[in-house]
Amino acid sequence: MPNPLSLTDAADLIDVSIQKIWLKGSEKESRLFEQYYNVESGVTDYYLKDSSLSGLGYAGRVTENAAVTAVSPVQGFDKTYTQVQFGVLLSFTKHMWFFGIKKRDLDRITQEARKACSDLRELRCAERLDNAFATSYTAEDISGNYVVSTTGGDGAAFITNSHTREDGGTAWGNRVTDGSTVNLDFEYDASKAANRTAALITNPRGKPTNIKLDTLVVARGYAVHNRALEILGAINRGFIPGSADRDGAATPAFKVIALPWIITNTSYWFMFDSSLKGPTYGLQYKESQATELEGPNVVFRTGEIQYKATLMFDIGHNDPRNFVGSKNTNAT
Repeated sequence: MPNPLSLTDAADLIDVSIQKIWLKGSEKESRLFEQYYNVESGVTDYYLKDSSLSGLGYAGRVTENAAVTAVSPVQGFDKTYTQVQFGVLLSFTKHMWFFGIKKRDLDRITQEARKACSDLRELRCAERLDNAFATSYTAEDISGNYVVSTTGGDGAAFITNSHTREDGGTAWGNRVTDGSTVNLDFEYDASKAANRTAALITNPRGKPTNIKLDTLVVARGYAVHNRALEILGAINRGFIPGSADRDGAATPAFKVIALPWIITNTSYWFMFDSSLKGPTYGLQYKESQATELEGPNVVFRTGEIQYKATLMFDIGHNDPRNFVGSKNTNAT
């Protein structure tokens, strides 16, 4: 990619025989990640760490003249978020700026630097679902490849059948299963299995949790997305999907979030309880600097025109109890 962009790199801009030059950039800055991440802005610390303290479980019977049994809370897991800066530089030779960009009224191309940052943010956020069953993955961008850890406070992957319980009790899992088959493919029975899986998730003291799945997250345009819309259409009419039986559906309607940024594991699907989307449970987005566009900066010796966009954030999770997920493989 030429840097700075010169007249020879985009000769059409000064070709007088071409009357129209279209800027085919990104769509407006996207903030779809806010629908499935808890968003915290205004972070002022390079490192941000959170933890938790459990409740007391169940109370016990007290017989006549007996002492009430004492119970202590359980310390939860720690999770550290470290701010990372992302950015891009857009530059033009002086000739390109005056005779190409300005002449063709393409000044708005500078906004593409902002959009490059917002698109990267959406990609990084979606990659946590694209790699939800792994503990790390290799991220790629224009600056090179690097390894990203995706573990939560318990050191496990976002979706697994063996999350450590804080009090040392039986591990809990958020990988969709109906009791015999795991990673169910997305059909009507899988939606019921997702609710079963959520019902079996316990809190740090082993008590049942009150998780009510209401949102499905999938890759946009792929088979799971299309099937989800078909199933949702039947449920909204009170029908059992894929059946001639017209009894009412057993599972409630759900919202669908379709992400174009899930590009590798497009058959994965996830459901979560949006009422629990907050600082305690689920995916977290911690931002210290919103996207900022700086410029123009003029290089004194050459007249080169530069624009720069940057933002700083980190993402992750400590406790994924409000999410369940499936690889869509019907593995036993």
